[in-house]
Amino acid sequence: MKKLKSEFSINKIGKFLFYSGILIGIGFSIILNSLFRLTLRLCNLGMYIDQWNLDYEIPIYYYILIGFASVGFAFCFTTYLWMSKPFATNRRKTLKLRMAQVNPIWIFFGTLIFLLRMFWFLASIELTIEKDFPILGFMIPIFIYLYCWNLISDIYKSKKAFLISSLIFIISGITLSGI
Repeated sequence: MKKLKSEFSINKIGKFLFYSGILIGIGFSIILNSLFRLTLRLCNLGMYIDQWNLDYEIPIYYYILIGFASVGFAFCFTTYLWMSKPFATNRRKTLKLRMAQVNPIWIFFGTLIFLLRMFWFLASIELTIEKDFPILGFMIPIFIYLYCWNLISDIYKSKKAFLISSLIFIISGITLSGI
């Protein structure tokens, strides 16, 4: 007989882990948002070095992209904390929890390394995300967010929580973009 997954809830995760995961996620999203904005300004310093001016105006597209990317990356840390139960009711669930705990951090750093490599590749070419890949730029934060929820849904029934957090993901991404 196949066992059903338990419902995703605060009590299943633990109140401390749930709320600390949300607070860590909010903190990381704010830190990553300011870090990505600073990185974008420094990346464009070479174009405006002759003016010795650091007042590069970031377009609205990049503000929105940075807002969603910082929330997506921060959700990796939230997922890491939510799935950090060392032991579960059975061995299979314990293995799934450990995989769901490790994979968001791996995908976070793997994506950052990929983006760093893309930056070095695109640094000498006149390609921009805004003009050449406008919709594909948003695929990375959406992929990361959905990947983390896929890990959670392997362990818990999480349809309602997914819909609520998707709304929060959109609202916080727009809020962090500063629009």
